Amino acid sequence: MPANFEIRCARCGKTYSLETVPPNDGCGGRIEFKIDIEDMKGKISRDELERRCGGLWKYIEFMPLVNTQNIITLGEGNTPLLRSTRLAEALGLQDLYLKNETVNPTGSFKDRPISVGVNRAFQDGGHTVVSASSGNAATSMAAYAAKGGLRAVVFVPEHVPRGKLTHLLSLDAQVFRIKRQEKGIDPTTQLLWKINGLKGWIPVPSFGPFNGFQFEGTKTLGYEIVEQLKWHVPDWILFPTGSGGLMAGTMKGLFEFYEMGLIDRVPRPVVVQPEGCGPIVKAFKRASDKIEPWGTADTICGGLADPLPWDGDAALRYLQMAKGYALTVPDYKTEEWLLKLGKLEGLFAEPSGVAGIAGLEMLIEEGIIDAKDRVVVPITGIGFKDLETTANLVRDAPLINPDIQELNSHLRGDIDERP
Repeated sequence: MPANFEIRCARCGKTYSLETVPPNDGCGGRIEFKIDIEDMKGKISRDELERRCGGLWKYIEFMPLVNTQNIITLGEGNTPLLRSTRLAEALGLQDLYLKNETVNPTGSFKDRPISVGVNRAFQDGGHTVVSASSGNAATSMAAYAAKGGLRAVVFVPEHVPRGKLTHLLSLDAQVFRIKRQEKGIDPTTQLLWKINGLKGWIPVPSFGPFNGFQFEGTKTLGYEIVEQLKWHVPDWILFPTGSGGLMAGTMKGLFEFYEMGLIDRVPRPVVVQPEGCGPIVKAFKRASDKIEPWGTADTICGGLADPLPWDGDAALRYLQMAKGYALTVPDYKTEEWLLKLGKLEGLFAEPSGVAGIAGLEMLIEEGIIDAKDRVVVPITGIGFKDLETTANLVRDAPLINPDIQELNSHLRGDIDERP
């Protein structure tokens, strides 16, 4: 059975029951779900969670669904938490973990929130799910729609990376590239608002104000991290951040576990944004709760290019609650750590998925993170999402004859030497 929730729109204050709550009520605010902690204490314990098989749906009581049967799933969640060795040594850390979200079904963490959003749309009788996205969230929505037999309609930026577009089209989504008409205004979300409320059309982007259900799925990232650490809480979690939903959703889950007594504290979160699009960081540095639109984003991190971060208000709130930090990183640092992540840990990530490591290096240099701190960095998206960017960072493979001497002339080190 799902939890008892207090359900209220954060902007207009309207309240709902679990059965009647819409994905949004059109006012532009996020519909928020507050779990009855005392009720959950009687249902969930560490032992109970550890007995269950892994995956997002081991936490099904925490999800705002009206039916916990016949779940549409592709095997999301239960991603590896990898103890870093060589990367940790390069950064001078003793206790670094990488949460490998690239092994989710569509290659990014977006499968966590979107799977919940699509399941609720299916339960509410929707026939079409629709998204505005730079790629990852839309791909996830299209995949779950295909599994559940729903029509997927997707609005993407005009210059979306070809790999993401190809993935979407292969899932039989109806994809539309949307022309930008006003500087600093996302045309994809403009159109999404215009069709909001059409009967049978359910918005399932990764933005909380459009769909409050999906925000709850992100909580499972936090649940898994502390459970995989045997209930030992990390000191820091560094989040590559665009709209703010990853960080805010994860922290919401961690605060729920804390209030239930499953963990004894919460980690300090870090928002990491690219220098070319850092509206949440700008507000944090000014100690302001008002986020100003960034204007035109200029970054290789397409998944973090959110000039108007829809969940930025929630991210700022959790930064304050958990005594977190926020910073921007230059693209060249993200490029550098993208290659180092592959070289030192064997992980292939898109630029947006690596920004957290670039931020980690800067915080170590500034003395904010200590060498003895336990640190977790989610690697949020697989490198196949943006092959063009990575292709520009690596050398081409030489063409040689089947000759051992010619091979030796190209090796880094002689043929009989260890690398």
